[in-house]
Amino acid sequence: PLSELQVVLGKTSMEAQDDPRLQKGIDEFNQQLFFECHETLEEIWLEERGEDRKFYQGIIQIAAGYFKLQQGVPAGAIKLWRMGLEKIEPYSPVYLGVELASFTAAVKRNLDELETVQKTGTDSPAVAAPTLYRVS
Repeated sequence: PLSELQVVLGKTSMEAQDDPRLQKGIDEFNQQLFFECHETLEEIWLEERGEDRKFYQGIIQIAAGYFKLQQGVPAGAIKLWRMGLEKIEPYSPVYLGVELASFTAAVKRNLDELETVQKTGTDSPAVAAPTLYRVS
């Protein structure tokens, strides 16, 4: 049976997990189309009123951070990654069928690398964006 909260929200987490825009956003992230990923997931985020809202916002901020890095703005990437990680960590290890444990660990490694570079003034490393995986 559906909980009162699910009835109020008008959808179940299974329905949210099956939203084709979530898969589209994941595909865009994995193709390093970070701006597009941000735009796609923002559509869902703007409609979301429940517990999924911060999950989407966290992924959006992490994608936007990689976009900032592509634009050569490492300080922006650092800020966005920190905010995004803070939002999605409570949803780990898996949420809406998205594997988050290794994803957040990889983003943290990128964050640590970039922060070290910023402090030491050395050249930015070639940061490899992680892959977002779906699990069944």
